[in-house]
Amino acid sequence: MRKIQFFIAWRYLKGKGSALLSMNARLSFIGVFTGATLLVIVLSIFNGFQRQLKMSIFEFDPHIRLSKDSMDAVAIKDWKIWKKKLYDELSSEVETIEGIIQSPAILRRKSTIEHVFLRAIELPLQNNSYYTFPEHFPKIVEPQGMNALPKGNSCLIGAEMAVNLGLRVGDTIELVVPRGQFSLQLGVTPSLRPFTVAGFFKTGHYQYDSRVVLLALDQAQNLFAIGDSVQQLAVRVKDTNRLREVRQKFLVHWPYSVRTLEEEQRNFFAALRLEKTIMTTIVFLFIISAMVGIIVATYNVVRSHRRDIGILKALGMSDTGILLIFTMTGFIMGSLGAVTGILTGIFVSLKLESIIGFLESSINTIGAWYAQTFQEGGIWFKVQLIPRDVYYFDHLPIHIDPAFLHTVAAVAILLSGMASLIPAWKASQMEPVKIIRGGGD
Repeated sequence: MRKIQFFIAWRYLKGKGSALLSMNARLSFIGVFTGATLLVIVLSIFNGFQRQLKMSIFEFDPHIRLSKDSMDAVAIKDWKIWKKKLYDELSSEVETIEGIIQSPAILRRKSTIEHVFLRAIELPLQNNSYYTFPEHFPKIVEPQGMNALPKGNSCLIGAEMAVNLGLRVGDTIELVVPRGQFSLQLGVTPSLRPFTVAGFFKTGHYQYDSRVVLLALDQAQNLFAIGDSVQQLAVRVKDTNRLREVRQKFLVHWPYSVRTLEEEQRNFFAALRLEKTIMTTIVFLFIISAMVGIIVATYNVVRSHRRDIGILKALGMSDTGILLIFTMTGFIMGSLGAVTGILTGIFVSLKLESIIGFLESSINTIGAWYAQTFQEGGIWFKVQLIPRDVYYFDHLPIHIDPAFLHTVAAVAILLSGMASLIPAWKASQMEPVKIIRGGGD
């Protein structure tokens, strides 16, 4: 029986002649199709940006920080003992534990003074040679700089800082930091030392690449005059989705301050979640507005097939059967629009960088021709649709979430069916005798 109802519903939506859909069905299809396509493209880009930002943070920052107080003012003198003990206890959850020092500092280069953030990292030995870099470490623009970092007063700086200050490998900078422990009589004694730029690093996060200076741990200990001590133990976990659970385990073994990256960056992550929610809501409203088109289309189908409804009822079809026919019209329009829209959105998302590159090239070619032909001087400033210096990505990040695609399809199809319920119910309540005689609606 349902096969007959589906066949009738499809016949009502089909256009005249060889047309796949009627005009009303076509307009409704376009509404759902456009909404689904935009939703997939927008959220794929947004998910890609969020994923790239999170990756840059999780690759550069420790996942969990252990310190003796929340202000990192107390040095950890027995950090090597704690490091071994904690790793032995939690090796199933922990990837690495390293001693680090970090502090605000002042960078001076000739007449230029910049506020920077200094971070000292432990460089473990293996086979009497320094690691080139752990896999999780930021991309090194000048790889040879890592080998020079432990030798003499050498440092690594962010790629953006190098551009902003015009620094090259081999240039000298001066770092000023507070030295030793705080004294009520003397306050903080500054320590100044020259360092040679050994190389650059790049995380993809502008704040890090424009502000952070990396030193070897032993150099920083001498600079801060704290002996063989560190400010924190930096922990990297194997599964970042289990940060809270791992934090609870550290609280059992470490009697002081334990902070996770999510806690330190909670405002940033909350802002990302809010932005994603707002963007999703806005585009979903577009799909909901397309449901109005489905209501109108289904209502027009009902009006144009009133006599058919009367005949079907006279032949014994129940009210439920009539309701099912016109509800199916909504499901069919929604299904066609959602599926084709999602597939189109996936295709456009995967090709978006090429599309944007083509548009940029076309705009700049036409603009340069126009400037040379019609403007005095013929100067044309190159257009970038996605400026790399603003968004700070080497490529347009795209992340397509299969679970989200299923959600979009399910919601679009469900809303389409629900939108057709009102006119479908109206059709099921029509009196067959009045309809056949030409009366009633």
